[in-house]
Amino acid sequence: MREFTIQPLNEACMEACQLRVDNLTKPIYSLAQLEKIAVRLAGIYNVEQPNHIKNGVIVFAGDTAVDGKQNLTKGEESLRAVTRLGSGHSATEAAAKKLDATVYTVDVGLEQATDTVAGVSNKKVANGAKFFGKGPAMTVETMEKALEVGFAMAEELANKGVQAVALGNVGERALLSALAVTAAITQYPMTELLTDNECTLSIQEKAERLTATLARYELSPAQPLVVLQHVGSLEIAAMVGFYLGAAVNRLAVVFDNAVTGAALLVARAINPSVMDFVFQSAAYNEPVHKAQMKFLGISPYLYYNLEMDEALGSVMGLSVVDAALHMLNDMKTFGEATVTVAEDGPGNKRQDGR
Repeated sequence: MREFTIQPLNEACMEACQLRVDNLTKPIYSLAQLEKIAVRLAGIYNVEQPNHIKNGVIVFAGDTAVDGKQNLTKGEESLRAVTRLGSGHSATEAAAKKLDATVYTVDVGLEQATDTVAGVSNKKVANGAKFFGKGPAMTVETMEKALEVGFAMAEELANKGVQAVALGNVGERALLSALAVTAAITQYPMTELLTDNECTLSIQEKAERLTATLARYELSPAQPLVVLQHVGSLEIAAMVGFYLGAAVNRLAVVFDNAVTGAALLVARAINPSVMDFVFQSAAYNEPVHKAQMKFLGISPYLYYNLEMDEALGSVMGLSVVDAALHMLNDMKTFGEATVTVAEDGPGNKRQDGR
């Protein structure tokens, strides 16, 4: 993996932004997360009052366990999903249009060929990741290539002037990789990450088998790239590279589901500073996602009971980022509105009529 440096947030800009937020015509601290988002964006963009940022959406596509017994569709479902995304008629595209955000769909590891699919960027490293129950999901070489795809896409979007990105995924059996990565990084009991489904095995039986499988690799959160290579997937690897590349290029990234969350766990284990540049979005009932949020110590902003990937939850979260900037720039301070500031109460030391 390439060498990189993530610069810290600009604390001076954040303090100046916080002072403006505190002096907006509202009870101090009353807009909670919107205030925190705006202040962090100031630190990311090195500007005291960020405004009119350019949004983007990127979806990395890859299939998991293509050599496993559960692969009955041979990637056809994923192909239909990226074809819909590429056509511009997806739910993701509809939501992105409201934010003037271009949707980029990147094939990094789909089983099916996408060379002739309109609107899909073909960066394919391999035709899917292998089933980690048989052997490592990827070779070191394919993992590194997938990481580089993510890094390069972050640089490409930054060069196009994009400043905030909604991140998403497409791919069959992606949750299997997310489960394994999450178990290895968090070290949570497997039973905490599983749910009942149509499988004939009980949760306890599934947990025992998966735990035994992962134990063969002797995975440790101290070696995140080893975890990624053995039980991850190509699109998760690309998203790891994208998180890191986005932080290097000072892009804000909104993530949503368990798959984008698994990539964040790996990126954070590689460099904790990446967390300064990411924003959570939707809450999911899925236990892997819940475990990730618990481990990261964060709470999603939104709940839609979404059951689809394709960055839809992230795009909805990007609208919250957009709302934070409208708060910062469309509201007036006490001084601008010539309103008397609080002389007592919690705002009396921060609200000075500016």
